Amino acid sequence: MKKMIAVLAFVLFAGAAFAQKDSLAFDENNKYIYYQVVSKPDLPADTLFSRALYFFKTAYPQSALKLAVADKEKGTLSGSGNFLVSKKTLLTSHEDGSVTYSIRVDVKDGKYRYWLSDFVFNPYQRNRYNSYESIPGIYIPLEKPEGKIEKKDLAAYLDGILSSSRKIGEMLKHYMLKTSSLKKVTPVKKISTKDW
Repeated sequence: MKKMIAVLAFVLFAGAAFAQKDSLAFDENNKYIYYQVVSKPDLPADTLFSRALYFFKTAYPQSALKLAVADKEKGTLSGSGNFLVSKKTLLTSHEDGSVTYSIRVDVKDGKYRYWLSDFVFNPYQRNRYNSYESIPGIYIPLEKPEGKIEKKDLAAYLDGILSSSRKIGEMLKHYMLKTSSLKKVTPVKKISTKDW
């Protein structure tokens, strides 16, 4: 029995240590940040830059991810985006609000890094048509939720932010691996119906 408890404690501790490796943290400005460094030893900086630029332009609609700055000399791309967060109830789940964020990608020869930060929550409310819409004028930085968001709701929102940040990171990694997507698109052959 003691061995079983010891093994169970080790597994839980190892799982907790693994989960903390990829999580939200605080940066030097005391803001939540999702930060990753990825090594690509066989790729030069200009290739990584063009793939990251392609990610910003095509991975998501412009309403969900917008490129703000692309500086090829410095190897920096930055933009902003948003995603929805929700908390699950016993029977249903609905969008509780949207979270806006800023994203930055830096590239160098053989590696790149990216981070998501500046998370701001905009709550949703049910309108008279029984659908959810944003409440205009209420924007809550997630570093300062005191009195505006309950603790259990904040925990659910932070889990949703972490999950969405991971998805965005995986999508970026997928685009950084792609080589075929960067080829020029061949134009569609047009057929004239006037001559036959």
